[in-house]
Amino acid sequence: MKLVVVNAVVKSGGTGEESLLPYLRQALRPDTEVAFERVEFGFPSIECELHGTVNGAEIVQLAIKAEGEGAAGIFVNCFDDPGVYAAREIVRVPVFGGYIPAILTGMGLAERVGIITTDRAGLLSEERKARLAGFGGRVTSIRAVDMGVLSLEGNLDMLVERLTVACVDMYENDRVGALTLGCTGMHRAIGKLRENLAAIGCPLTVIEPLQNGVAYL
Repeated sequence: MKLVVVNAVVKSGGTGEESLLPYLRQALRPDTEVAFERVEFGFPSIECELHGTVNGAEIVQLAIKAEGEGAAGIFVNCFDDPGVYAAREIVRVPVFGGYIPAILTGMGLAERVGIITTDRAGLLSEERKARLAGFGGRVTSIRAVDMGVLSLEGNLDMLVERLTVACVDMYENDRVGALTLGCTGMHRAIGKLRENLAAIGCPLTVIEPLQNGVAYL
């Protein structure tokens, strides 16, 4: 089976998408083939509706290309699901972004689900997404780490610290039983975050939407 992961943002330099493969393979069958596509025109991060609309147009084209090259499923690497619904209108294979699989996983594990997003604008976005998707009654807590998407990679220690604090607070004060990270770019923090929570005895289940979404396919 071939899956295609579409990076939803324009990226210049740095590590290529193929560096994600060992991490993704932890959740995939050994015979699964994973290929990567990258948006070449648009914004370097998706932090508002405009970003998602512009980048989403190219994501749809990449989805068409992926299906034509034999993909059995397509994952759009972004928690905002840019282009996902438009792509579903034109390709026959399953298309997921990070959001829906993560929330469905959370609702399968806990009565009260939380999201940790990036910044204040992300809070508004997550509230709207939960309401429009019909998840408002189950997504009961949304917190932010007060960091922009583009600052996550270079400030990993800060990100882990802020995620840990938010997780404990949401578990103790909002009675959240499972939560999802609200940006696929936070995947670099998941290992250390889970170690921190285990060390302090916090039983909260944390979903990482990149690996979780690809596993859904």
